[in-house]
Amino acid sequence: MNIFLLGASRPAHGKKPSALKNIALNTKAMDWQIHSFESVANIQDIHYLGGYHIDEVIKNYPQLNYTVIPNWQNKTVLHTFLKAPFSDQPAIVAYSDTIFRKEIVLDMLSIDADVVFCVDSLWKERFKSRPTEDIHLAETIEIENSLVEFTGLIYFKSESVKYLSNLDEIDVGSNLIHLISHLGKNGFSIKPFDVSGHWAEFNSPNDIAQFILGTKAETLARLEPLARHSHIGKQVSFTCERWKNDSNTVLNEISQKFTNVNLVVRSSSKVEDGWHFSNAGGFDSLLNIDGSDKSIISDAINTVIASYGNKQNSQDQVLIQECLCDVRAAGVVFSCSLESGAPYYRFNFDDKTQSTESVTSGTHNDLRTIIVSRFATKYLESVEPELIPVLKAVEELEKLLGFDKLDVEFAIDGAGLVHIFQVRPVTVDHSEYEFDYSFINQTLSENQTFFNTQQHPSPFILGNKTTFANMPDWNPAEIIGTRPKPLAFSLYRQLITNDIWAQQRVEYGYRDVRPCPLIFSFSGHPYVDSRASFNSFIPATLAEETAVRLVNAYINIFADNPQYHDKIEFEVVFTVWTPGFIDYASSRLLPYGVTSEDVFQLEIALKEITNKALVRLHDDIASIALMNSRKKEIILSELQSIDKIFALLDDCKRFGTLAFSHAARAGFVATTWLNNFVLIGVLSDKQRLSFLKSFNTVAGEIKQDKYAYSIGKLSQEKLIDKYGHLRPGTYEITSQAYWEDPERYLFSNCEQAPEIQSDFTFSVSEKNKLALILKDLGTPLSVDEMINYLIKAIQSREFVKFEFTRNLSASLDLCIELGQELNLSRDDLSYLVYSDLEQLKLNVLTIEQLHKQIEIRKQSYVVTRTIELPSIIQTESDFYCFERFTSQPNFVTNSKVEATVQRLDANEEVDLRGKLVLIPQADPGYDWLFSHGIAGLITKYGGANSHMAIRAAEINLPAAVGVGEKLYEKIENMRQAELDCANHVIREIQ
Repeated sequence: MNIFLLGASRPAHGKKPSALKNIALNTKAMDWQIHSFESVANIQDIHYLGGYHIDEVIKNYPQLNYTVIPNWQNKTVLHTFLKAPFSDQPAIVAYSDTIFRKEIVLDMLSIDADVVFCVDSLWKERFKSRPTEDIHLAETIEIENSLVEFTGLIYFKSESVKYLSNLDEIDVGSNLIHLISHLGKNGFSIKPFDVSGHWAEFNSPNDIAQFILGTKAETLARLEPLARHSHIGKQVSFTCERWKNDSNTVLNEISQKFTNVNLVVRSSSKVEDGWHFSNAGGFDSLLNIDGSDKSIISDAINTVIASYGNKQNSQDQVLIQECLCDVRAAGVVFSCSLESGAPYYRFNFDDKTQSTESVTSGTHNDLRTIIVSRFATKYLESVEPELIPVLKAVEELEKLLGFDKLDVEFAIDGAGLVHIFQVRPVTVDHSEYEFDYSFINQTLSENQTFFNTQQHPSPFILGNKTTFANMPDWNPAEIIGTRPKPLAFSLYRQLITNDIWAQQRVEYGYRDVRPCPLIFSFSGHPYVDSRASFNSFIPATLAEETAVRLVNAYINIFADNPQYHDKIEFEVVFTVWTPGFIDYASSRLLPYGVTSEDVFQLEIALKEITNKALVRLHDDIASIALMNSRKKEIILSELQSIDKIFALLDDCKRFGTLAFSHAARAGFVATTWLNNFVLIGVLSDKQRLSFLKSFNTVAGEIKQDKYAYSIGKLSQEKLIDKYGHLRPGTYEITSQAYWEDPERYLFSNCEQAPEIQSDFTFSVSEKNKLALILKDLGTPLSVDEMINYLIKAIQSREFVKFEFTRNLSASLDLCIELGQELNLSRDDLSYLVYSDLEQLKLNVLTIEQLHKQIEIRKQSYVVTRTIELPSIIQTESDFYCFERFTSQPNFVTNSKVEATVQRLDANEEVDLRGKLVLIPQADPGYDWLFSHGIAGLITKYGGANSHMAIRAAEINLPAAVGVGEKLYEKIENMRQAELDCANHVIREIQ
């Protein structure tokens, strides 16, 4: 018998040919199809009729027979089939994106007819959680007044195959349904065969999951006698319909199976999981039900069934098991990345409360998350050995089910036995993440190698080892994100973190670490070399021996306190002198091998740097004015777009980001001093906040100018000219600039008059204390001059950033214009890198080469989006297994707010007034939020001294900056939340 698989057309979802879709356990769709037909045909009898990427299919399955369909893009399915190499043997035809159980194939062959075609009478059940367009695309046919779905599977006996050999599609139509009709009209006996849901299409993850697993109760029942590495409790399961019609019999069955034990009554609905949503945990499950009281059991069952609501199906089930009481740890493990389907195990568990529900109910804060790559599960031993039995249990479940995208609810009892409560499929659509498993593994291995090579310092870098993190210095996770597009990443490196960062510190009086860059890439994720950062903060005047001891102390303090990854300059490194320095520095550094003499010399050196900082700011930022005047000349010139881009970016680096680096350093000095004044009792925190609100910054100016526009005192043109260059993602070309949508960013919510800045003066007592501090520092500056410096430094930090981004934003606008010339979309352009722009300017890169590089980077970026990496990389094992620690948020103000939570999605139009707004990163491009009357702000990434933290403090907006991935994900699922900054609390309001 010949098997013909039709694979000429491009699949509706994703880029891979349907035959090469990964289904489970690193098996592809073709593996499943070969398995389905192996009982009726040999491998050499399977023919693949293809066109789309057929070379890839041949490469993966060279043992099959192939027929290449010329001009397949313009041909019909029937045309493809009629090109098959028919013989006198019977034949089966099937679409290459479907699978059937072996039993279905055998049953089909037993039907007496010339042609048997398979249909599905239960097809609407499969489409319940599918988009409407899928339903419209379904191939349906009417049989005996019932509409059924045609599956594409047909069996032809020998006589009908002979007829097909001489058939012309012109006489038939365009598809297989037309062919069936034609054969019937020409005397062949035709019979349908109902597969009753026992098949699946690869374009629906839900289809695949239900095909393999069945319902929750069915899955557990199948696994119970087979599992050896876990315990699956005995169960009683029944449908809602059976409970309604025969509840007494069901209760008797429960009593017979369970005696004198407490029970758990669980939901097992057919819509427990869907393609575009998950109802996991959406229905009631009741614990500790008295198994000796039928009335209590009955009430619990009715409660679970009632929770199905209008989603109830008569075939929905309820599952009864014994309740586990002796719990050491409990949680949920996903056997793939939920977002992308990547090959990771993600354990989310509670080893504190002995609750089996704390993870699924979301009522507990102190949960742990551990991520393990499938490629090196051995590293779990060093992170959390107690989970190894759970891992073995899940691996066994995968093998038993033949499916590796599972959501498994587990518990470990006091004796160490793993209990499995639920096994559900992960049915999120991952078709946009098509990746090669071997390439991911290769990338991780290369990351390890690179990490190890970087442990050896260059001749100008001190320290025995280094770690990498995404927030310690210049905060890449905050500014460009953890998975930036290539252009944004390369611009950030080019403009700041390759050399400008180090040049600024040399000019300030710190150690010269050039040519060492600050930020490296691991699979496209930006990471700061912490050792390079620590070296760059060592005063240049210190002796080499002292410098060595300081750097190694900083490295070890950070290693012992990874939670400080976004607070390096507050908790690890000393970069500026403050009152009480000797005591602070000694308590932190002496336990790590630094001597008292080292601390004394460090104070002298930092006093010198701090003294100079108080008088140098004007000269450090003077170049920004030159950059602005040159920008106008460049824009108005007759240069080509690429030449303007190159000139703007070069000026941005020479005259803009170096000035900004100096302004940012001055802003840090000012902020550190103010915080220290509170710490030592010179100022109250209320006084510090009043001082910050007593002068204007860019944020205040935006609000004032928007109000002036609303009352007719400022034109639209001037408002756009002044602020139009801002964009939420400063370095991201796909992020709109304000001028592109001024209605959203500038003209909305302008009616509110800005608060008048409070009159603020330091008291005589406060000034006297400040005078003593200046005397101790040894500066000739007066108190008033020092206060003016604090104001100027904080203002300049924001102003210079505001100004240098004019050049950056203009260059991105010109890139978009260049893209139109080169037939590149905005998204395409985001995959450029700075060197592309340089090579285009020098005419050493062709347009064709550029297009090819963009396509290559798009594929690489799929890996960037897929790979999971920790915030801090301390050992080579961290690339494969790590714990995602709960980040310590930076709370801004002492205020409290209760509000509706609103996550801000890209380009989403939504009313933000009175909302607690969530954004991924504390990027200054989100300044427009402050004019929308938001109640509070929460960011996934960002530091205590970040841009958005300062802005929030200026306007007394409650904020939690840098809550981290784990807490951020939890907050996303809250409807109403309380943000209590004074008490450092974020909690859900029920």
